[in-house]
Amino acid sequence: MKNCITIPSVLQSILSLEEVKSIVQMIGYEDKARKFTVYDLLQYWCTAAHQQWEGYRAGVDCAHSCGLIQVHYSSFSSKA
Repeated sequence: MKNCITIPSVLQSILSLEEVKSIVQMIGYEDKARKFTVYDLLQYWCTAAHQQWEGYRAGVDCAHSCGLIQVHYSSFSSKA
């Protein structure tokens, strides 16, 4: 469990929320989501790669135990 909690921490130290917002704005993408942002998606992807999740549904089930926000799998898959 400690390994999956460190992944979001490492991402935060490499790429801050402000940097992600700046990049998103620079490429012209308008992030309209309030609960599941592009930054949250990056955290999910990094954790999914590290934990080798089988899919969106499995990832959402594991996400909360890894310190990520809890979302419905459809939010995750549509944002991805």
